[in-house]
Amino acid sequence: MESVLAAVESLLQQASVACAIIGGHAVNAWVEPRITGNVDVTVHADASGIDRLRQILISAGYAIAREHGANLPSGPDFVRFVSSDGVIVIEIQSAKTVFQSEVVRRAGLHGGPRVATPEDLIILKLIANRPKDQVDLLSLCALPGLDWPYVEQWARAWEVLGTLQRLRGNP
Repeated sequence: MESVLAAVESLLQQASVACAIIGGHAVNAWVEPRITGNVDVTVHADASGIDRLRQILISAGYAIAREHGANLPSGPDFVRFVSSDGVIVIEIQSAKTVFQSEVVRRAGLHGGPRVATPEDLIILKLIANRPKDQVDLLSLCALPGLDWPYVEQWARAWEVLGTLQRLRGNP
């Protein structure tokens, strides 16, 4: 799957959009990898940047499978692209909140691919809070050297601080 991530990152770079890989593939960069399907990406781009990315992905053989907010002046909120063979799914979210912009800004601080930081992934996983997210949270929260004040700040802002405290054993 590393070659898929490298190909996706190359396409994103061609579009000249600031981005962060999020979701399962980003978690795999920090903890023991698990099987995951879609490549989830948050991009910080205006409508023209999203359009550039759309054209590059279509030229590379991807088709749009689903899109939300296509007619918004700021560009779509979400676009799902599927490779021509149906094997690779790339889900693009537009950074439209301060937190999403921060996720993109902080991505890649560790070097290598532009993946979200563990702290940002913890917040994203707390917000989604699906069973697979809860498993990821256990692994992410066990990483050494996390910036807990940063995590708590965003957990408070997204109203998931109670869930974080229970996860950390502080009810």
